[in-house]
Amino acid sequence: MNVLIDDLPYAVTVAGVEVPIITDYRTGILFEQTLSDPVMPDHEKLNTVLVLYYGNNIFPLLSDMDTVKEALDGIMWFYRCGSEKEEEETGDNNASGKDPPFSYEHDAGYIYAAFLEAYRIDLTKNRLHWWQFRALFLGLPETVLFCKIMAYRTMEIPAKMPKEKKKFYQRMKRIYKLPDPPEKIRLEKELNAILEKGGDISQLMK
Repeated sequence: MNVLIDDLPYAVTVAGVEVPIITDYRTGILFEQTLSDPVMPDHEKLNTVLVLYYGNNIFPLLSDMDTVKEALDGIMWFYRCGSEKEEEETGDNNASGKDPPFSYEHDAGYIYAAFLEAYRIDLTKNRLHWWQFRALFLGLPETVLFCKIMAYRTMEIPAKMPKEKKKFYQRMKRIYKLPDPPEKIRLEKELNAILEKGGDISQLMK
């Protein structure tokens, strides 16, 4: 889908029924945090994710694991902003060997300030659609502090860099270093793994 010419989605199809989906950008952030929770039981993660996006009205449609997977596929399609392929995460759930460049949790203040500076959007008052939020997030200018922080975190410091510059960038890396994530995961793989561990959909109602 093309955000410039297509209508933003507000529903997905599950078991042949068009089901409204909660589109607020906060839901996408809570979704990531839920799957990254190292202590939440798997069935509770599934239950939480389904309620986050669909509310409790989704449960009567979930008659078997096929419909559960269909509901989760709808969530993943929406979360990926209409992309059919799983793309490498760049935030809290980066699965590469490198440290993630940002965290919605720990960088919340920087992200808020970046949207206010770049777009005059107050994220505490504006209820942006997830696809709008992601487009604006990816388009943040390099001049805002948040983007500079991500650059500090990801830059490689050459051995031949002048001493003063090297000290500066090393200091910036220390100042803005993120806490070590409990686990680096891919969201879609995590969902599939949870589904494969147990097929009792009655757990989703607890």
